[in-house]
Amino acid sequence: MSRTPEQHFQRTKKLAQALTKSDIYDWLVTKGYFPESYVLPPCFVVTDKPEFGKVYFPVNAKGKIQDLKESEFLQVHFPKTDLTDRTFGIIDPKIHSDIAFIIADNWDDIVSSIFHEENKVCLYSFPIPVDDKKLGEIGGLRSGRMIYEFIEMAENDLASIAFRYKYLIKTDIKNFYSSIYTHSIPWALHGKDFIRKKENRQNCNLAGNRLDKLFQNANDGCTNGVPIGPVVSDIISEILLSGVDRALSKSLENDVANDVVIVRFKDDYRILAKSEAKGRVVVKSLQAALKEYRLELNDDKTEIHKLPNGLFRKWRSQYHAVNPHPKAYYQFKRFQEVYLSVIEIDKHNSGCGVIDRFLADIVTKKYKVRIKLDNKTLTKVISLLLMLAELRTKAFPKVLAIIEYILKSDIGSKHIESIIEHLQELLKNLSQSEMNNRYLISWIIYFFKANNIEDKISDIPRFSDPIISAIHNNNFSAFDSCEDFKIFLDINTVAEEVTLLEHLDVFKPQ
Repeated sequence: MSRTPEQHFQRTKKLAQALTKSDIYDWLVTKGYFPESYVLPPCFVVTDKPEFGKVYFPVNAKGKIQDLKESEFLQVHFPKTDLTDRTFGIIDPKIHSDIAFIIADNWDDIVSSIFHEENKVCLYSFPIPVDDKKLGEIGGLRSGRMIYEFIEMAENDLASIAFRYKYLIKTDIKNFYSSIYTHSIPWALHGKDFIRKKENRQNCNLAGNRLDKLFQNANDGCTNGVPIGPVVSDIISEILLSGVDRALSKSLENDVANDVVIVRFKDDYRILAKSEAKGRVVVKSLQAALKEYRLELNDDKTEIHKLPNGLFRKWRSQYHAVNPHPKAYYQFKRFQEVYLSVIEIDKHNSGCGVIDRFLADIVTKKYKVRIKLDNKTLTKVISLLLMLAELRTKAFPKVLAIIEYILKSDIGSKHIESIIEHLQELLKNLSQSEMNNRYLISWIIYFFKANNIEDKISDIPRFSDPIISAIHNNNFSAFDSCEDFKIFLDINTVAEEVTLLEHLDVFKPQ
């Protein structure tokens, strides 16, 4: 069902207000602690945590946080391109717990800030998965799945009103998470003028100041940047950008505000405008609002489209044309034809989600693979899937999940040696440059251990990366001093409880 952006904004606000503080805290320190499911294998999971209300670093009578020491978040490297990595972060559990508690304990103020009544920018990226059908309950999705749903929702909602407008402008914020200035958290939450008063500037009884200090100490004392991955960082980003959105909203004259619609998904903005001139006014005003928070727009990703151009992602219609019945079972010939078309679409739409969509479509709601396999086609399918993962590294765990399903099937069990041979050769090649292939190696090692085939692999090297070592040794010791937390589970235990297809909830098709 399509809603107007304003209706979506108000509905999300109502759902957020209905959440309880204890549920928010529990979800943030468990489901929201590690980066989303495609980043780390399922053995990285929080099973023990303190009760709601536990505070590790209390504030004294003078408004200072006690016993807080600097730490560094553990880096998890994900290859963004052939040359660069996206670095996810795992925060010290005690500091993370206090951040989660402050967010939960000040939830009413945070929701009021994010969904401020003066805000004319409609939000489509609320970090906690509120359940539209169950008021007051938190859903089971993480942002990996929510991204697909929110983007599609935003497209549909904008499409329903786009006939009233002539132009669509797209833009986003440059290097957003690494550019966040932690001092701007209290500016957005409490107001810059209020925080800059002498008696308030260092007072950590104020939630914004306390969050500022905790994020600094989670990042070796740095005031620039927050770790990518933990949901607490996503909430902080929404608090901060709500301040930007309010500043933007206040700056727009009525003759402009009445002729535009502005929506935001995380740090991506979409602007519907009745004239190009008024759309440009919004972009200039957005630039000015971002400067107040030491952020800037990405010039390379700012685009102006004459409607209906730009309203929908081109690759979706292209994919539908080559695969009009995606939920039908795939004989090898059809699989091959769609596969080649997907590669071509991806080639002309860099960074799009067509590979993810294709992999999702060849899996049923009950996590069964829709490809018809026989003795002649099995190894070819596996080889093709592995090559597909080379085009989109993020898809590699999903490919392994499909291979795991095949391995456990009747026909796959007859070809176990061939499947192992494919992956062993890949691991051997990747291991020659561990630094550049940490992400892929970690998933292959998990796959071997989870499926009890590690003893069939010869010459698995030792690795220095802490994430790979934790999987290889079946022990994560990075935060052993945090005794209240258990954040790693025995791989064999995990494998009995959840398959890779189930772990990668973004797979779950509509």
